[in-house]
Amino acid sequence: MRFTTLIAKNVLHRPVRTALTALGLAIAISAVIVLVGISWNFERGFLAIYRSKGIDLILVRAGSTNQLSSSLDEGIETRLRKLDGVADVAPTLVDTVAFEDKNLAAVLVDGWRGGSLLFRGVRILEGRMLDPRDRDAILLGRILSLNLGAHSGEKLDVAGRTFQVVGVFESDSLFENGALIMPIETLQTMMGRENQVTGFVIKARSAETRDLDALRKRVEQAFPGTAASPARDYVTGDTQIRLSRAMAGTTALVAFFLGGVGMLNTMLMAIFERTRELGLLRAVGWRRRRVILLVLGESFALALVGSLLGCLLAVIGLRVLTLFPTAAGFIDPNLPPEVMPLALLMGVGLSLLGGTYPAIRAASLDPIQALRHE
Repeated sequence: MRFTTLIAKNVLHRPVRTALTALGLAIAISAVIVLVGISWNFERGFLAIYRSKGIDLILVRAGSTNQLSSSLDEGIETRLRKLDGVADVAPTLVDTVAFEDKNLAAVLVDGWRGGSLLFRGVRILEGRMLDPRDRDAILLGRILSLNLGAHSGEKLDVAGRTFQVVGVFESDSLFENGALIMPIETLQTMMGRENQVTGFVIKARSAETRDLDALRKRVEQAFPGTAASPARDYVTGDTQIRLSRAMAGTTALVAFFLGGVGMLNTMLMAIFERTRELGLLRAVGWRRRRVILLVLGESFALALVGSLLGCLLAVIGLRVLTLFPTAAGFIDPNLPPEVMPLALLMGVGLSLLGGTYPAIRAASLDPIQALRHE
């Protein structure tokens, strides 16, 4: 009998236990994959916004953890444009609104100036683009349009004010697709923040790292109390991104521990039940190393099945989440390809964590005592 065949027969000898163990591992692994995938997609989604528009620096109030908590004077835009190295500037105002009748609790609202660089990468699917002269007009992202059932040419109440939906758009970012865009002046009035913005986006004349660093220093020196960050640094330092990473990391540690305990229990039970069999293998000349490889092979086979099933559950779980309107505008249903190897690595780790001690114990059995075991 081949070594691999023996491993397979031992794993399938207790089908119910094997199935339950693999399912438990799959649930733990899928939870990790889903949270890590969501975290990575959050970061990619925000980066896609800035990359598609050619934005190099984001200027916010110093100490702000995200744009929602930032507040700057809109008037500094004129001085920003005159700084050496600045190619273009656009103010932005960000807020959230709720559409309770559609079960949408926190829809992003972007206040942009018509014709600004922020509209780069925005593709109109229905209707037209916002005009600089518009005041009570809005654009809906593709996902938000579907969730609200609203289309170009219709009226829509936003925070107690009626707007004309002049267009439906699509962009490279999931977050923008689930948001709405209105004139910045209108959003300033609605928020009671006249002449205030949450930040500025800056396109530099040179995207070289050294030139960007020099421009960042000039901007911060010209406007004390502000912080200018490259797009990637700004995204990775965002509170929501760091929180999603922390949640994913914590879940991974807990899932890894629980999965390891489950694997350890299963393998110890298997060793206890097969004491005489292992003793016989030792008696006919099996070396300890070969017994260790046998037990580790069984634990790896279990972990591999759990990893594959976990990937499947993760894909299904994300698809199910996007069926809920609240999540559809924030969760990408597609897992990043990089998280799939993570499932395999986690499976290998679990097989080592749960199989090493039982393997060593099995290899340490005295053949004579093992054969007497009842």
